[in-house]
Amino acid sequence: MNIQLRSAFVFSMLFAVLLTRPVWAQSTINWIVPNGSWTEGSNWDSGFVPDTFLDEIANISNAGTAEVDSDVFEQPGQIILGQLAGETGTLNIANGGQLAVAYTANNISSASVDIGQAGTGHLIVEPGGSLAARTLNLAGEQGSSLTLGGATGGAATVTIAWGATLGRQVRIIGPNVNFSTQTLTIQAQNTLTAQITAATHSPLKSTNLASIDGTLRVEFTNGMAPTVGNSWNLIDAPAISGQFASIDLSAAPGLPFGQVYQFGSVSDPASVHGVFGRLSVDQLLVLTVNRGSGAMSIATGPVPVHIDVYSISSALGGLNPSGWSSLQDQGVSDWRESPQGGSIHRLSELKPTSSTTVNAAAPLELGNVFQLPSASEFGTELEDIIFEYCTPEGQVTQGLVNYIGDKQYNNLVLLVDPDTGAARFENQSNLSVSIDGYKISSSSGSLLPDNGNWLSLDDQNVAGGDWRESNPTTHILAELKPTGETLLNGGAMFNLGIPFLTTASGGSEDLTFEYLFPGETAMRDGVVVYRSLAASLMADFNEDRRVDHADLAVWKTSFGSNTGGDADGDGDTDGEDFLVWQQEFGTDL
Repeated sequence: MNIQLRSAFVFSMLFAVLLTRPVWAQSTINWIVPNGSWTEGSNWDSGFVPDTFLDEIANISNAGTAEVDSDVFEQPGQIILGQLAGETGTLNIANGGQLAVAYTANNISSASVDIGQAGTGHLIVEPGGSLAARTLNLAGEQGSSLTLGGATGGAATVTIAWGATLGRQVRIIGPNVNFSTQTLTIQAQNTLTAQITAATHSPLKSTNLASIDGTLRVEFTNGMAPTVGNSWNLIDAPAISGQFASIDLSAAPGLPFGQVYQFGSVSDPASVHGVFGRLSVDQLLVLTVNRGSGAMSIATGPVPVHIDVYSISSALGGLNPSGWSSLQDQGVSDWRESPQGGSIHRLSELKPTSSTTVNAAAPLELGNVFQLPSASEFGTELEDIIFEYCTPEGQVTQGLVNYIGDKQYNNLVLLVDPDTGAARFENQSNLSVSIDGYKISSSSGSLLPDNGNWLSLDDQNVAGGDWRESNPTTHILAELKPTGETLLNGGAMFNLGIPFLTTASGGSEDLTFEYLFPGETAMRDGVVVYRSLAASLMADFNEDRRVDHADLAVWKTSFGSNTGGDADGDGDTDGEDFLVWQQEFGTDL
């Protein structure tokens, strides 16, 4: 029976039973071929194309693909792609294809498109194709996807009368997508990929609130080279709530110094509904912080930035006001320090008249302002500098903070020389802690357990003795202390010989370092840092790449013990280590 004859039959039957039967029994019509045309009745297990007048659901879950490349006369009551766990199904609406999912009064079918119900579904709408439905749901297994648009001419049109809920993978290609819905929800498990092919893009339009979460992934194709000032509208709604939890830039071109990709909500009269969710390329000011010297400076990249206020803050007290060389101190054009003055928590200045231009050739030097705050809790992050500034237009912007130099961690750190394989672990915190176990792991088997390579604490009979190796292998080096514990003062360190197979010898930099506190059953995560140890200063006990009075204080605290202040690596702290400190005093790396 051809489409016209079946349609005539359907209408006649509906008329015949109208007074005696309010609805047809709902049924699911299954796609049964690998690939084929939606409009070919023999591709469905009923022998007919699913029809809303018969309350029929179109189910494509046999790993097949249904193609729509013409106007589909018989409209399904619902579409399911990937119904059960482990099942997959694909619907491709090509150029010239028009498919509507319709609701008929008293139907059980919901006029929805379910891309991945419990399985994996894929919906593709190419340029020139169109889809209409009451609701659209993208869910199911992780691989479920919605792809709209393409490289050819024409618009890929999707019209959702009620609401679209998007989890899993969404890809919007170029400026030729016309997607509209009454409400839009982008869920936490969603990745929205904006494949940008031109100077403009296609926003997802919602006539009501758009709620966003998940990941925004940015890709540039068709020769697009983003530059500062470029922007692309990704969402169009009266209001936008939430924010993308992360932006994946792994496929986006790198940008010059101080330039970033940012996503934000912008009121714009060009928006159909009032607010754009916009991706932009912006030039920001950068506060560079030298960990070693404490020096700070404000700089920019290729594009100058004009400011009349700046503020540097640290909730933990990471600022040194005595080292601050403010713009007022330097006599820079009417800048004024905040009336509250500087403190370890905040330094700020304003310029009541005009503004100052920051350009790449002339950064603003602010003196030796940074200091690592003392830790109150072991393992917490201590670098918390926040930098904000204001432009003459009144826009407050959070700038970038760029730390340079070796970081000092409030944690136990495994230092590994990638060239020689030498290693040691240190307590870089100012807090003293005790341990009774540690473990170094390598998933690739890049450890050297043989005698003469790894020098365990057991081998060296240090750290209070009674340390015991635990079946060393190329994957794990571990020791436990069955009795007592070992105290690690701030700056304490222990050499571990040459336990690492260098990359030149086929090793991988994949080490993890864990340690055990007495009384705890779960190991804590330490930090692994790869850097040359040959260039280290032996008397740099606090690991700030210089030898000064702070290192002498570590030596004094550790004198007579076997923790910290051990410059010659013989396992104790004594007068020989003081001689090394004298020889290296005043030296910086």
